[in-house]
Amino acid sequence: MRRSLVALLLVAAAACAGPENRVDGVVVDVDGDLAGVSAFEIVTADGSRLRFVPGEGVDAFAGGAPLSHLSEHLQTGSPVRVTYVEEDGVLIALVVTDAP
Repeated sequence: MRRSLVALLLVAAAACAGPENRVDGVVVDVDGDLAGVSAFEIVTADGSRLRFVPGEGVDAFAGGAPLSHLSEHLQTGSPVRVTYVEEDGVLIALVVTDAP
């Protein structure tokens, strides 16, 4: 029941925000700890730096690894893929996965 409510809230929040976007990049900063990530930043192939905050209920990679797995990507340089919306100038991560 709780997951259904969280999913419904995410859909409602996304409906109020702009369209979904998707971007790949290398993690260059992670704010948070093993208990949770409050923000992270990536650099895209064209050199753009994008800072994201996890959306409500986004506490894991799509594959199930905790969002703190971003720290491993920071250390290894392995890229991630972020599906996000922009709301009032803030990039909100909806889905985070390992980039193909």
